[in-house]
Amino acid sequence: MSVPPQSIQAEGGRGPSKSRFTFDGQWLVIEHGALSRFPGQRRVNVAQISEVQYKAPRRWLTNGWLQVVILGDTNNALVRSNTDAVKSPNAMIFVPKQQPAVEQLRDALLATIASGYQAPPQP
Repeated sequence: MSVPPQSIQAEGGRGPSKSRFTFDGQWLVIEHGALSRFPGQRRVNVAQISEVQYKAPRRWLTNGWLQVVILGDTNNALVRSNTDAVKSPNAMIFVPKQQPAVEQLRDALLATIASGYQAPPQP
C-alpha cells in the first residue's frame, strides 16, 4: 500500500503478523498481516473514533500497545495488557524501536479528535 504524502504511518510487530496503522487526517486505515488473528484491512473515519488507548513499552521487558475505540464497534473491549491487544482488531502491539512513530500517530489522532472533527456530509 502506498502512503499519501501527508499521512502518518506506524507499524507494530514484525513479519507476516505485522500491523500497520495509517492516518491521513480523515481516515485511519488499520491493516493486520496475513498470519495475525485479524488479517486484512479496514478504514475508519476519525469521527467514529471515540478514544485512543496507549501503553508505552518498558525497555526490552514488555511491548507497548495502541488501541482505538470505535463508536458502535462490537470489538471495543478495552485493552489492559499485551494479551488483550493481540485479541483486538482495533489494536497493535509494538516494540521500543517502533515507539516514536506510534506516538506520532497517537498524538495526531488525539489532536484531530480533540478538535471536534466532523465527517464531511455524504453526497
